[in-house]
Amino acid sequence: MTNRIILSGILWITALVAAAQVSYLDRITVETKAVRKVDDNVTVDLLWQFAGLKVNTQNQAKFTPVLVAADGTAEAELPPVFVEGRVRRWVNERRELSADWLPRNGEVVRRHKGKYMPLEYHAEIPWERWMYGARIEIREYVTGCANCLNGYAATTVVLSVLPYRIPDASAFRFASLVTPEEEDVKMRSITFRGRFQFRLDKYDIDPAYKDNYKKLEEAREKIDEVASNPDLSIVSIEVAGYTSPEATVAYNERLARNRSTSLVNYMKKRFPQVTAQKWFASWPNEDWGGLREAVEKDTLLPGREQILDVIGKYPDNLDLREQKLKELRPATIYETLYRKHYPYLRHNDYIIRFAVRSFTVEEARAQLLKQPEHLSAAEIYRVAMSYPENSPERIEAFQTAVRLYPSDDKALQNLAVAYLQAGDPLKALALLDGKAHTASLQNIVGVAFIHAKRYEEARLWFEKAAGAGASDARANLQLLNEWLSHTR
Repeated sequence: MTNRIILSGILWITALVAAAQVSYLDRITVETKAVRKVDDNVTVDLLWQFAGLKVNTQNQAKFTPVLVAADGTAEAELPPVFVEGRVRRWVNERRELSADWLPRNGEVVRRHKGKYMPLEYHAEIPWERWMYGARIEIREYVTGCANCLNGYAATTVVLSVLPYRIPDASAFRFASLVTPEEEDVKMRSITFRGRFQFRLDKYDIDPAYKDNYKKLEEAREKIDEVASNPDLSIVSIEVAGYTSPEATVAYNERLARNRSTSLVNYMKKRFPQVTAQKWFASWPNEDWGGLREAVEKDTLLPGREQILDVIGKYPDNLDLREQKLKELRPATIYETLYRKHYPYLRHNDYIIRFAVRSFTVEEARAQLLKQPEHLSAAEIYRVAMSYPENSPERIEAFQTAVRLYPSDDKALQNLAVAYLQAGDPLKALALLDGKAHTASLQNIVGVAFIHAKRYEEARLWFEKAAGAGASDARANLQLLNEWLSHTR
């Protein structure tokens, strides 16, 4: 029975204490006007409003703004704000006159005609890195006449301040889309290989020899494809003769000249629709480039490394180079090379050069799907701009322009800008890797690094572009340096 009475008494006392708790926090408003990092300090400007607030005559409410780290691991108190009841204000004024009074750190809210006046609050505290993204809490302590704690409460005023951890990527400037240069005449060419075969040391044309008829038909189809296309005008057709290097250079040159000339004269008769003046012969002669390529691919070729070593030597004496190949030991090295690869070095290449007419945007759209190589970079640009911004069709058009004109800086710039506009900085960086040779492209690389949150790399590229004269890069560098100065 005694334990039950004592317990009841404890619960009754606790209830009285709970009932005595006082809070005024829900009756004030605090507006965050500005929180800034200035040099090595953080300045906080708040506007406090107390409309309709009534404080118990014996009470004092102490409101302390506290800067709390985003993860709650650190905090810093700012000077408090005091709101006093009428009697408590009178008592404090009397105490302020005594010699042992210690001034309070903080702001005291004044009354006018019985009302608490708004307070423009300003405070400064030393800067620390954890303050990025911190929140501001207001903590209230209410005391009575004997300075005993009558109440406590806390509330968050703003969830995140000093949001400088990530700079605003949209503030960094880069070049806009640009129109590539127009082509006065759209000249194009196609090259295909023919293997018209001649008898040993001969250069007369024999369509019935081996599979020459088939090879001639293949050439006819290629030439007809260009000649019959109303969008194309043939400018010239070159027949280039190549030989293998087993004889002397001088002998092979005569043979290549005679064979390519004979083939040109024969083709003129077969294609009367192409005027004779547009045909001509050339004789590049011994195809050492083709031999090197074939040997490099043939990883099982006996003596492969020795052959490549010889091919790399004697650039001014091809007859000596051929002799050194014959001297390789064992003799089967040269024998295999001669039998396996030399026959494919005896060929003729057809180079058809032609002009392409200009296309309207609608025509160019169709060409982009079937024969984009007939479009100029400027025509592809106009097709791209006919599609909405960030659309897959626009980006695909810019991608085609880069594929066809990989050395065109304007085509590169347009695709990189399109990637940035579509929110894909990593694609822009991959595109310009090793290709950012102009100040404008270098600045775009810097902006792409900003969007990818790789700020030190962005700074290096802005410096490079600014040094090359890009005004946008200078502005971006200044903006980035201002942000970096806040993070150190």
